[in-house]
Amino acid sequence: MRDERPADLDAALAAARSHARSAASEAVAAARALLEAASFATTGRPVGEAGPLALVMRSLDELALSLAEGGSGPAAQLLDSVVEALDAEIARWEERAKTDDDARAVLRAYLGLREILWELGVRPQAARRADPKPRAPRVQRVRVDGAT
Repeated sequence: MRDERPADLDAALAAARSHARSAASEAVAAARALLEAASFATTGRPVGEAGPLALVMRSLDELALSLAEGGSGPAAQLLDSVVEALDAEIARWEERAKTDDDARAVLRAYLGLREILWELGVRPQAARRADPKPRAPRVQRVRVDGAT
Protein backbone atom coordinates (compact mmCIF):
# COMPACT_ATOMS: atom_id res chain seq x y z
CA MET A 1 0.00 0.00 0.00
CA ARG A 2 1.34 3.38 -0.95
CA ASP A 3 1.46 6.26 1.50
CA GLU A 4 1.02 8.85 -1.24
CA ARG A 5 -2.08 10.99 -1.06
CA PRO A 6 -3.74 12.02 -4.30
CA ALA A 7 -3.25 15.65 -5.26
CA ASP A 8 -6.78 16.15 -6.59
CA LEU A 9 -10.08 14.48 -7.48
CA ASP A 10 -8.83 13.12 -10.80
CA ALA A 11 -5.81 11.51 -9.17
CA ALA A 12 -8.00 9.98 -6.44
CA LEU A 13 -10.42 8.56 -9.02
CA ALA A 14 -7.54 7.21 -11.12
CA ALA A 15 -6.11 5.48 -8.05
CA ALA A 16 -9.53 4.04 -7.21
CA ARG A 17 -9.93 2.69 -10.77
CA SER A 18 -6.48 1.14 -10.64
CA HIS A 19 -7.19 -0.58 -7.32
CA ALA A 20 -10.61 -1.76 -8.54
CA ARG A 21 -9.05 -3.29 -11.67
CA SER A 22 -6.41 -5.02 -9.55
CA ALA A 23 -9.06 -6.34 -7.17
CA ALA A 24 -11.21 -7.59 -10.06
CA SER A 25 -8.19 -9.28 -11.61
CA GLU A 26 -7.42 -11.03 -8.32
CA ALA A 27 -11.07 -12.08 -7.92
CA VAL A 28 -11.00 -13.66 -11.37
CA ALA A 29 -7.74 -15.42 -10.53
CA ALA A 30 -9.32 -16.70 -7.30
CA ALA A 31 -12.33 -17.98 -9.23
CA ARG A 32 -10.01 -19.78 -11.65
CA ALA A 33 -8.17 -21.42 -8.75
CA LEU A 34 -11.51 -22.45 -7.26
CA LEU A 35 -12.49 -24.16 -10.51
CA GLU A 36 -9.13 -25.91 -10.62
CA ALA A 37 -9.70 -27.12 -7.06
CA ALA A 38 -13.18 -28.33 -8.02
CA SER A 39 -11.64 -30.31 -10.86
CA PHE A 40 -9.16 -31.96 -8.48
CA ALA A 41 -11.95 -32.67 -5.97
CA THR A 42 -14.19 -34.36 -8.52
CA THR A 43 -11.79 -36.00 -10.96
CA GLY A 44 -8.49 -36.08 -9.10
CA ARG A 45 -6.90 -34.28 -12.06
CA PRO A 46 -6.31 -30.70 -13.12
CA VAL A 47 -8.43 -29.17 -15.85
CA GLY A 48 -7.48 -30.64 -19.21
CA GLU A 49 -6.51 -28.83 -22.38
CA ALA A 50 -9.80 -29.49 -24.15
CA GLY A 51 -13.47 -29.17 -23.39
CA PRO A 52 -15.70 -26.39 -22.16
CA LEU A 53 -14.02 -26.09 -18.77
CA ALA A 54 -10.65 -25.57 -20.42
CA LEU A 55 -12.24 -22.78 -22.48
CA VAL A 56 -13.56 -21.18 -19.31
CA MET A 57 -10.12 -21.41 -17.70
CA ARG A 58 -8.38 -19.83 -20.69
CA SER A 59 -11.01 -17.12 -20.79
CA LEU A 60 -10.53 -16.40 -17.10
CA ASP A 61 -6.76 -16.18 -17.63
CA GLU A 62 -7.24 -13.67 -20.45
CA LEU A 63 -9.80 -11.71 -18.45
CA ALA A 64 -7.53 -11.49 -15.40
CA LEU A 65 -4.67 -10.31 -17.61
CA SER A 66 -6.87 -7.76 -19.35
CA LEU A 67 -8.13 -6.41 -16.02
CA ALA A 68 -4.64 -6.28 -14.53
CA GLU A 69 -3.35 -4.33 -17.50
CA GLY A 70 -6.37 -2.03 -17.52
CA GLY A 71 -7.28 -3.23 -20.99
CA SER A 72 -10.62 -2.99 -22.70
CA GLY A 73 -11.94 -3.64 -26.20
CA PRO A 74 -12.00 -7.39 -26.71
CA ALA A 75 -12.58 -7.78 -22.97
CA ALA A 76 -16.33 -7.30 -23.49
CA GLN A 77 -16.39 -10.11 -26.08
CA LEU A 78 -14.29 -12.23 -23.78
CA LEU A 79 -16.67 -11.63 -20.90
CA ASP A 80 -19.63 -12.64 -23.06
CA SER A 81 -17.80 -15.85 -23.98
CA VAL A 82 -17.02 -16.55 -20.33
CA VAL A 83 -20.66 -16.00 -19.34
CA GLU A 84 -21.91 -18.28 -22.13
CA ALA A 85 -19.44 -21.04 -21.27
CA LEU A 86 -20.19 -20.69 -17.57
CA ASP A 87 -23.96 -20.92 -18.14
CA ALA A 88 -23.45 -24.03 -20.28
CA GLU A 89 -21.31 -25.64 -17.60
CA ILE A 90 -23.83 -24.78 -14.89
CA ALA A 91 -26.63 -26.39 -16.90
CA ARG A 92 -24.50 -29.48 -17.52
CA TRP A 93 -23.54 -29.86 -13.86
CA GLU A 94 -27.13 -29.21 -12.71
CA GLU A 95 -28.18 -32.26 -14.71
CA ARG A 96 -25.28 -34.34 -13.48
CA ALA A 97 -25.92 -33.31 -9.84
CA LYS A 98 -29.35 -34.98 -10.02
CA THR A 99 -27.66 -38.38 -10.02
CA ASP A 100 -24.14 -37.71 -8.74
CA ASP A 101 -23.63 -36.31 -5.24
CA ASP A 102 -20.02 -35.37 -6.01
CA ALA A 103 -21.16 -33.18 -8.89
CA ARG A 104 -22.85 -30.82 -6.45
CA ALA A 105 -19.47 -29.49 -5.29
CA VAL A 106 -18.55 -28.57 -8.86
CA LEU A 107 -21.98 -27.02 -9.41
CA ARG A 108 -21.57 -24.92 -6.26
CA ALA A 109 -18.16 -23.76 -7.49
CA TYR A 110 -19.63 -22.66 -10.82
CA LEU A 111 -22.55 -20.94 -9.12
CA GLY A 112 -20.09 -19.16 -6.81
CA LEU A 113 -18.04 -18.06 -9.79
CA ARG A 114 -21.14 -16.72 -11.50
CA GLU A 115 -22.05 -14.84 -8.32
CA ILE A 116 -18.57 -13.29 -8.16
CA LEU A 117 -18.80 -12.24 -11.80
CA TRP A 118 -22.27 -10.78 -11.25
CA GLU A 119 -20.93 -8.77 -8.31
CA LEU A 120 -18.22 -7.43 -10.62
CA GLY A 121 -20.92 -6.41 -13.11
CA VAL A 122 -20.32 -9.25 -15.56
CA ARG A 123 -23.77 -10.36 -16.71
CA PRO A 124 -25.25 -11.97 -19.80
CA GLN A 125 -25.97 -9.47 -22.58
CA ALA A 126 -29.73 -9.98 -22.19
CA ALA A 127 -29.51 -9.06 -18.50
CA ARG A 128 -27.43 -5.96 -19.28
CA ARG A 129 -29.97 -4.76 -21.84
CA ALA A 130 -33.07 -5.55 -19.83
CA ASP A 131 -34.90 -2.59 -18.41
CA PRO A 132 -35.24 -2.67 -14.65
CA LYS A 133 -38.73 -3.60 -13.50
CA PRO A 134 -40.60 -0.76 -11.86
CA ARG A 135 -41.01 -1.22 -8.16
CA ALA A 136 -44.35 -1.11 -6.43
CA PRO A 137 -44.94 2.15 -4.62
CA ARG A 138 -43.92 2.07 -0.99
CA VAL A 139 -46.49 2.52 1.74
CA GLN A 140 -46.28 5.99 3.19
CA ARG A 141 -47.56 7.07 6.56
CA VAL A 142 -49.25 10.43 6.62
CA ARG A 143 -50.29 12.20 9.80
CA VAL A 144 -53.96 13.11 9.74
CA ASP A 145 -55.27 15.95 11.87
CA GLY A 146 -57.51 14.70 14.67
CA ALA A 147 -56.39 11.05 14.40
CA THR A 148 -54.75 9.32 17.30
